[in-house]
Amino acid sequence: MELFEFGDNILLKHHIKNANEIKPFLEVNHKFWLNLCGLENDHLLKEISELFAIHPLTLEDIKNTSQRPKFEEFDENIFVVAKMIYHKNKAHGPITEQVSILFGKNYIISIQENPYDIFDPIRTRLENPVGKMRKMGTDYFAYTLLDAIVDKYFDCLENAVEKIETLEDQIISQSKKTKLPEIFQQRKTIQQIKRNVWPTRELLSAWKKSESPLIKKKTNPFINDVYEHVIEIIENLEIQRESISALVELFMSNLSLKQNEVMKTLTIIATIFIPLTFIAGVYGMNFQFMPELGWKYGYLFIWILFLGSTLAMVYYFKRKKWF
Repeated sequence: MELFEFGDNILLKHHIKNANEIKPFLEVNHKFWLNLCGLENDHLLKEISELFAIHPLTLEDIKNTSQRPKFEEFDENIFVVAKMIYHKNKAHGPITEQVSILFGKNYIISIQENPYDIFDPIRTRLENPVGKMRKMGTDYFAYTLLDAIVDKYFDCLENAVEKIETLEDQIISQSKKTKLPEIFQQRKTIQQIKRNVWPTRELLSAWKKSESPLIKKKTNPFINDVYEHVIEIIENLEIQRESISALVELFMSNLSLKQNEVMKTLTIIATIFIPLTFIAGVYGMNFQFMPELGWKYGYLFIWILFLGSTLAMVYYFKRKKWF
């Protein structure tokens, strides 16, 4: 755990080992941000819930990482569940992680599943003594956490768009053998982002409608800005979903075209050998009184016939532009 104590003229960072070390900060006039990584320590979570009067059902929601993004109001605090999506390795698909945010009058608590952190820009902003982070309320701080999460949606979407465009170029130019599972993997990524973005829009909509005294009116423009970002992401996701459908059609058309080319080549070869097979079959009957069998130039005549018919058919196919 790490705890940032901050105000207009103060910024202190504390490394917290247990819940008892948090108690003194509840009595100070400054605001503080408690960031917790990991959900393995049930005893610690229970102590923190008792310290901040967190409802037992809210604690269960924090532990249950399959929650949908949501917004819940209580008398003493507001609880927000968000989904953070990020890439540890761009070669692989995105990772989804739940982030629980709880804020009251003078505190903000963020609880993450894993140590991977996207909140470094917020720590940097806290260092600015004249910035809004220190001057405005905890609702603004919670907004900045959500804004950082939504910004990661843009990064994941941009990565997916780049891969979709690369696959499209590969299919058109045939520079690399593209496999259908690679296309469906990008569709899965788009669906994964969409599955978390849609509830986030509902979360922000509920925030905008909230009448809680913990949410100040001057924070609403910032929430509206995040809401517009989410709408933009949803629109881009719809565009990319259509792009993937078009990509599948392009892949199947390209595959069908290749198969047609192969079949055309095989058909031309088979057609050329039809008269050759006929001629060879006629002279393979070995009747006793076939006049050409005893002819001195019979063998040469047959080869001239073979080559002549082949060249004539190739010339004909060329004029028809069949290959």
